[in-house]
Amino acid sequence: MYNENLSALSDYCVCCGGFSTSKQEYAVDSLKYFPRVRTSRIMFENFNPQRIRNSLVKETGLLDEVADKIALDIAKRINTLDLEFLSGPLIREFVCVALLENNLERSRARYTRLGLPLFDVDRLISAGDKENANLQHNPETIHKLAADTIFDQYTLLNCLPPHLADAHIAGAIHVHDLEYFATRPFCQEHDLRFFLKKGLVVDGQGVHTAVAGPAKHAEVAILHAAKALAAAQTNWAGGQGYDFFNVWLAPFVQGMPYERMKQLAQMFIYEMSQMYVARGGQTVFSSIALECAVPKIIWNMPAVLPGGKVSESETYFDYFDEANAFFNAILDVYMGGDYLGKPFNFPKCEVKLRPEYLDKFEREYVKVAALAAKFGTPYFLNLCPSYMPDIVNSQCCRLIFAPDSDELEDFNKGAMRMGSLQVVTVNLPRLGYEANGNDGKLFELLNNRMDLAKDVLLIKRDVIRKRMQGGTLPFCSMDCFGEPYLNLDKQVLNVGFVGLNELLKIHLGTELHEDPNAWRFGLRVIRHMVERVNKYAEETGYRFGCIQTPAESCAHRLALVDRKIFGDDAIVQGDVGNGGIYYTNSSHVRPSAGVPLLDRLKIESSFHPLTKGGAIMHIWLGESNPSAESIWSFIKRVATESLAAYFALTRDMTICRSCNSVEANLQVQCKRCGAGNDYLEHWSRITGYYQQLRGWNAGKVQEFKDRHRYTV
Repeated sequence: MYNENLSALSDYCVCCGGFSTSKQEYAVDSLKYFPRVRTSRIMFENFNPQRIRNSLVKETGLLDEVADKIALDIAKRINTLDLEFLSGPLIREFVCVALLENNLERSRARYTRLGLPLFDVDRLISAGDKENANLQHNPETIHKLAADTIFDQYTLLNCLPPHLADAHIAGAIHVHDLEYFATRPFCQEHDLRFFLKKGLVVDGQGVHTAVAGPAKHAEVAILHAAKALAAAQTNWAGGQGYDFFNVWLAPFVQGMPYERMKQLAQMFIYEMSQMYVARGGQTVFSSIALECAVPKIIWNMPAVLPGGKVSESETYFDYFDEANAFFNAILDVYMGGDYLGKPFNFPKCEVKLRPEYLDKFEREYVKVAALAAKFGTPYFLNLCPSYMPDIVNSQCCRLIFAPDSDELEDFNKGAMRMGSLQVVTVNLPRLGYEANGNDGKLFELLNNRMDLAKDVLLIKRDVIRKRMQGGTLPFCSMDCFGEPYLNLDKQVLNVGFVGLNELLKIHLGTELHEDPNAWRFGLRVIRHMVERVNKYAEETGYRFGCIQTPAESCAHRLALVDRKIFGDDAIVQGDVGNGGIYYTNSSHVRPSAGVPLLDRLKIESSFHPLTKGGAIMHIWLGESNPSAESIWSFIKRVATESLAAYFALTRDMTICRSCNSVEANLQVQCKRCGAGNDYLEHWSRITGYYQQLRGWNAGKVQEFKDRHRYTV
């Protein structure tokens, strides 16, 4: 600010500038009558240049003399205009122009007003936005999108220094969830036992809401589980979920008939699918991880019983049969769908594949396979590869968390919380354009972009620390065995990537699946990224991770930016003619590549041991209707013969709004009632959740069309 102040004062004399330095009163008597001002407080007030001066000093830190000079200049300009009224925003625009004319760019950035043009607000009201396919077009969403725009601008202008903001805008990196960067952490995996033992304080303080004690009955435990995730969504930007869901609830369903267990499962799933209150008109982005029975690692763990009591004599092994029965009940509810027969989008159903249980619980796994064949609902967290730990959970669209020694201590106490604070993605194809085939230059650029991502992540960590200290994250800040519920030291700072396939095409001339040398070079690139984030962790003492970015929006956005910069030299997927272009997600094989399924699985899963912080493998199913047994045989083969940590089988679906039928695959006419396209909705998995195609952005729509589907 010092240099800016000097610059502005270089041609200004305080003595003859028209001000009284003793009282800072403006000599404006010679100027004619000023218009009245419509203020931001929705009041009419008289124009007073002193307010400009005071606000400049307060908001930008300018010296009094510089602020006086700017204020007088604005007063003179307004005096020349024949206006009946002024608005606060218009005055601020005048001031911003004056700041620029005086070479006060940093002050101008601090003084700028955030908001939307009237045209854009009209567009939001009338047409909405397709940045997030999970958003319906409704009043809450309109308010969210308007607020998102303001906080996007706030993050770029106020939270990030110019070089990091410019790196995002230029497409070198992509900072996810900009709208929440200044206020919320990203995602969180919760331990249901904490709420079963402590009860429920949904505002984190017990001031604004009622406080509930530990649940004594199964129905209350189910409702507490649902409401805890909904409450958490007010403090976090991303997904909220539970691990060991059916196991932790097993003591609450002891002695129940199976049909009542099923009704409890139905209650929870409907609650999570119908609480339409999260983040501007969405259901809670939620997930539950299921075990077919009690895994051996917790056989001897004391059970949390109704009323919050931790048993001194009963362990979770004593509830082996209840955990298995509740597992089956939950699957039955998912299989039945909702009242109209539609699949439940949330909570995401994640099924653990433990090697010791694959044969012992084949009946249960065949049921899971039947659900995959019908709706594509389950995600599979595969613990069969040797590099996968016994305790691991997944979150959002592909994040994977494994506890360290501190978190294992939390696990034993019944309060293991793991999450990601923020994700920043590196645009890999951009490296190829700039390196011009030079390996050394490519890795030098990669280091630079990763350093930018690291700096963004460290800023985010400091932002959330301040928010917690300031009391704006009450749920995150509530007490959890003597520490804040959100412990920053246990959160992961994630560096992601997109477009490895296109980088290889640009740099080597061949795609990931076309040449073993390209595949090996791809592994080298990602291994380098992993080693570098490990270095960041050593240097800072914080937890860093390298993940495959879901890239619901950034794969499209970054392709558009690079196409604009590099023109026809840009290597993108999709349709350049209609703007439906995108980069291949993370380290996946190009969606349209017609490679044999087993080859695709081998290539893609080879990256999973590297990207332990987050990975997924998608298998797009074709037109056939495979049996549950054949699907299970395939799932078992993927689990035991590949390195995949996390994978899903996706079915495309058609929902008829005329007769409310649900059909597999994409139909142009309803098979039941004959209704045409005007009544049909096409649904599929966009990244890590199902949603109707009409809400997808242009890049994702084109990717959907390009997907090579397989018959299992």
